[in-house]
Amino acid sequence: MIAGPGGWFLSPEGAAVHPGESVAVIADVHLGYEWARAAGGDIVPAHSLAETLDRLERLLDRVSIRRLVVAGDLVERPTPCPRTWVDLHRLKEWLGEKGVELIALRGNHDPPSKPPLPLSLAVDGWTIGHGHRPIRGARSISGHHHPILRASGVSAPCFLVGPSRIVLPAFSPNAAGLNVLGEVPAAWLEPDLRCIAGLGRTVLDFGPLAALRGRPA
Repeated sequence: MIAGPGGWFLSPEGAAVHPGESVAVIADVHLGYEWARAAGGDIVPAHSLAETLDRLERLLDRVSIRRLVVAGDLVERPTPCPRTWVDLHRLKEWLGEKGVELIALRGNHDPPSKPPLPLSLAVDGWTIGHGHRPIRGARSISGHHHPILRASGVSAPCFLVGPSRIVLPAFSPNAAGLNVLGEVPAAWLEPDLRCIAGLGRTVLDFGPLAALRGRPA
């Protein structure tokens, strides 16, 4: 892992981890991706739950946490899907067996629920939210955009990290990514925002995103 701001550490699995708070934050799990594709007529093998558990297993081998916060888009489709519900139940059971509480925040893919999923959660002065709506708070952790670094034919999911902002990569490998070297939200062009990419089982700091975007391809 690599140290981020405010006591957070960034893991190659795509999580921001705060050891002092025993919490890890991920975003854009998109559980049930294959069932959503099947509803559209595609034949896709069942895989999203297994991929999620494998990635979480690697994360939990690195860190000890009591809470796992999903910053939105825990599931792929906002419409009811019994098979996705079963996968979600299995995920919660798996985490429960490891003593980890699942806290899901509302994203733009998540279905309505009663009571509604919260839009945000505060952890040690940081406000965690999905990012499809403005996040109120001086320091924020968000997902939604699925940032990736794509150069020379190689792509890697990446964090965007500054003193008061952490943008998470998608936890799901099925999620299409937004290339940070292409058209990006204006907030990503802040001079102190760094690109930190997950490569296999390690993370590498590629430096300020603004400088990275200015280099020849």
